[in-house]
Amino acid sequence: MYWIILVIFTFCYGSSTASVVEIESPLNLSKRDPGSVFYTLTGGPQLSGCWMMSMKVGAAQFDKIMVDTGSSDLVIPGQSVNAYSGTRYDTTGKYQYGSSVSSGYAGGASWKGGFFADTIDIGGSRAIATFAVMCYQTPDNVVADGSWTQGILGLAYDALARATVAPKTVFSSFVSNNIFTQDVFAFRGCPATSKSKSYLDFGATDDSLTCTSTNQPLGWVQVTSKTYYVVNVMKVGVDGGELGLPSDWQSDYDRGSIVDSCTTLLILPKGVFDAFVAAIKKSGVLAKAGMSAAFQNAFLYQYTGMSSRYFNLDFASLPKISFVLQKADGTGTVTLTISGFNYIQGDGQGYFYFPVSRTASTSIIFGATLFQAYYIVFDRGGGRIGFGPGCDCASNEPSTMAQVIVSGGEGVSTNQASAIDDSLKKSSSLPARLGHLSMAICVSLCLV
Repeated sequence: MYWIILVIFTFCYGSSTASVVEIESPLNLSKRDPGSVFYTLTGGPQLSGCWMMSMKVGAAQFDKIMVDTGSSDLVIPGQSVNAYSGTRYDTTGKYQYGSSVSSGYAGGASWKGGFFADTIDIGGSRAIATFAVMCYQTPDNVVADGSWTQGILGLAYDALARATVAPKTVFSSFVSNNIFTQDVFAFRGCPATSKSKSYLDFGATDDSLTCTSTNQPLGWVQVTSKTYYVVNVMKVGVDGGELGLPSDWQSDYDRGSIVDSCTTLLILPKGVFDAFVAAIKKSGVLAKAGMSAAFQNAFLYQYTGMSSRYFNLDFASLPKISFVLQKADGTGTVTLTISGFNYIQGDGQGYFYFPVSRTASTSIIFGATLFQAYYIVFDRGGGRIGFGPGCDCASNEPSTMAQVIVSGGEGVSTNQASAIDDSLKKSSSLPARLGHLSMAICVSLCLV
C-alpha cells in the first residue's frame, strides 16, 4: 500500500429487486433492471485512497469499505484485530474455511486472518459469500484503522482471490445466485470539483451516467488476462507525437497494463512520464502562471498542491496524453486521450494537484486519475472494459472532456442513442490487489 503525502503550500501555494442507495436525484425504480444495485460512492477521488461504499456483513454494518478493482477479496476487521477502532466482524462460533492466510499490499501493509461465510447486504440485495476476516495487520502500516477505512471490497477476477471455496469472490456469489443478473459493473468516479456524484452500478449499466449518447462512442477494450483488469497498451502519444516504447514494454501483469480504482495516481513508466513532464514544461503554461522552476518541480514530482488563488493555469494549452489500447473485438484500437483539464485535478478546496507518477516498471497502472475522466464499464463475463466520458455532461465543453476514439472493425457509432453495447442493455429502458494497492493521504484535508 503506497502512502503519498500531499503537501499544501498556502502562499506558494438476498433480494433480486434493485436497491437505490443515497441517490443524488430520485430514480424511477420501475425502470431499473431488477438484477442490479445502483450505489452512491463516497470519499473518492484524488485526495483519498479509494472510493468507498457501505455494506452489511452478517450483523456488522460497515460504512467505509474501499472499492478496489485491483484485488478480489472482501477483507474486513475481526473482533481481535490490532490497530483498529470501529465496527468489527465477530467470528465467534463461525466456521473458518481452510487454514489461516496472510496477504500484503505494495508499500508494506499486510494482514493475517481466515475466510468465513455469511450474508452480504449491498443496498438491500443479499447473497451468502466468503470473505477474509483480519485477526492481525501491520501496526505501522494498517490495511484499515476504522476511521478512514473499514476494509476493502475487491472486484477483480476470481483468479486473484485467496478463498478456497467457490464462488471465490463476493461479486461472483451475487452473480452465481442470480442476484446480479449480469456479470458486469459500471463505475463513474467523479473529481472533487465535479457537480456529478460518483456511482457504482452492480449487475447492470445505466446509460444516463455517461456523456456518450450525445458526444462520443463508448470504446470497448479487450481484457487480455482475467486476473487484474489487464489491457494491452499498444501506443502512447504526448502532445500529438508518438513515443518510442522499450523492447520490454509491459513486462508486468501478464504482459499488459492494469485498470485499478484503488491506485490514486496514473502511474507511468519512467520514459513515458519524463516525456510527458517535459512536454508540460515546454508548453510554458506553468511558467506563465507564475510558477518558479523549483515550484514546477515540486508540483510535478512531489505532489505539492497549487493554490488557485495565486496561480491561474491555461488548461487548454497544456499537452494531451493518449493511450492506444487493443479493441475488444481484436480488429482495431480504442484511443483514450486526456487533457490538462483531466490530469491536473482540484480538491474542491481551491488547490490543484498533478496525480501522475513514474515507476521503474514498463507497465501502466490506470488509477483514479483515469477513473475521474471516464465512465468505465467492467464486463467481467465478456472480458472487456468500456470507456466513455461520464461526469458533468451537461456543463462541460467538449474540449475539456476526456476523449474516446474507436478505430477499425465494429464499434459503437457516435450517433447511437444508447451508450452501452446491446448485450449489456437492461431489459427495460432506462451502473487490493495482492501486492499492489496505492493510496494518497492528504495532510490537512482527508476526505476519507
